[in-house]
Amino acid sequence: MLAEEGCGIFLRLILTGPRAGQVWQIDPDWGGFVLASPGFHTWYTQWLTPP
Repeated sequence: MLAEEGCGIFLRLILTGPRAGQVWQIDPDWGGFVLASPGFHTWYTQWLTPP
């Protein structure tokens, strides 16, 4: 787990398999998995950039 966005929404880094390195958002209320970023470096630099 990389981060919690509130309301049970989590960002997770995939460590193994064909999607290794990708960051996925998991929202249990919506019931889905959404690709948040194609890679950790991209996600992290966007996270560091102020809105």
